[in-house]
Amino acid sequence: MSNGTTELDRPIPLYMQVVRQLRAQIASGELRDGDRLPSQRQMMARWHISMQTASKVIGAMKTEGLAVPSVGRDTIVAPGAAARIAAAARGTARAPAASLPPAPGATVTAVTTAKTAAPGPVAEILGIPAGRRALRRTETREHNGKPASLTVAWYPPGIAAAAPRLAEPQPLPAGALAYIAETTGTRASRADEDHAADPAGDDTAAALGISPASPVLIIRIRYYAADGKLIKYAETTMPSGRRHGRSYTITGN
Repeated sequence: MSNGTTELDRPIPLYMQVVRQLRAQIASGELRDGDRLPSQRQMMARWHISMQTASKVIGAMKTEGLAVPSVGRDTIVAPGAAARIAAAARGTARAPAASLPPAPGATVTAVTTAKTAAPGPVAEILGIPAGRRALRRTETREHNGKPASLTVAWYPPGIAAAAPRLAEPQPLPAGALAYIAETTGTRASRADEDHAADPAGDDTAAALGISPASPVLIIRIRYYAADGKLIKYAETTMPSGRRHGRSYTITGN
């Protein structure tokens, strides 16, 4: 295994630069399924990073599904890691589109991100002045070759700044909430969800391949941390005829 690039660009989070280099080695076949990743101490020596940063590298690789623990204290390349990277790259190359919640068997096919003026109702939810720019992340999923759902997610400025990959137009294999938890330590502890059946607007209809004003299911979810601060607000739209499944863990019984 080559040592890869050892010089890092300080303005970009250091752990993310190391993750990108390791990801590239997996994609190229230089690192294969089951190969041992550099230990934290090896990362510290090679890239001149701290133990905490090296730990974040390992955590991010696991969150992305690219690494798994092995016997002892080693971390190895996860089975199918290269295929997951390739699939994510194909999704990025497709075209603009969206982020969405679970639809059984559906896969992310397109992602777009932008900092844009938040509409009044969204700004109120995010706790920012109306019209202030915020990170908007849109993902589309397909199932059996047909659009399954469209998700538009908004993130408070503090979360967006602390989790830079949210602004990258590519899928997050373990999902945005897992990435935020791994990167910032902030985990969702409560979700407020409401559903509504409405006619599809022009933009939504175009993204889902349906006629304008067709009936759609809109799922709006606010995710909160234990301290009550908002982590993410998402609106997922699904056309009629698509199934939407969720599994819940029920506590307190």
